[in-house]
Amino acid sequence: MTTSASVPPAQLDITVASIVDGRAVVLSDGTKVEVSGLAQPGPCWADAAAGFAKSMLLNQQVRYDRTTGALSLADGTDYALLALGNGAARTAGTPTPVQKEAETVAQQVPMGLWGSPCGGKDTTETPTTPPPPPPPAPVTTTTKPKVTTTQAKPPVFFATCDDARRAGAAPLYWGQPGYRVELDENRNGIACESRYR
Repeated sequence: MTTSASVPPAQLDITVASIVDGRAVVLSDGTKVEVSGLAQPGPCWADAAAGFAKSMLLNQQVRYDRTTGALSLADGTDYALLALGNGAARTAGTPTPVQKEAETVAQQVPMGLWGSPCGGKDTTETPTTPPPPPPPAPVTTTTKPKVTTTQAKPPVFFATCDDARRAGAAPLYWGQPGYRVELDENRNGIACESRYR
């Protein structure tokens, strides 16, 4: 009686060593595998897909079925269904009915790649900006416009409170011309307050 050693399709005691992208990983035995039924992540959602794969798979024990290309977590959860249901992947090729259903759930929410900013597309559309309007035509006038000038009032400055009192401007309130914090001894916003209150 001869027995032939059969290799089970699902390897046990293997972990995910690194994430290539949302659908491809490198296992602890050095094998690079792609999860079947999942599309290559598009530029718009590639980072989110890789982040989801990292959070769910990196350094975790998994089972990979080399025959079907199915990748399962240690508890038996199908990673493809998990990614599709969370909007971290989209189906490709000929997905199973269960994969299509998981994808539809994410589309209806919408979540992940089906939500903002991707809206289910691989790339975000850059809005086309309309060309700038032409510059206005130069205005030609035959009469010179009137130029009105207003005399600027000279700044008010009092060197001392005595100067302000002599000018009849004391007390000076904060914001008034001539008010300076140096003339406001108690810093209450009133400079050159009367000595005889």
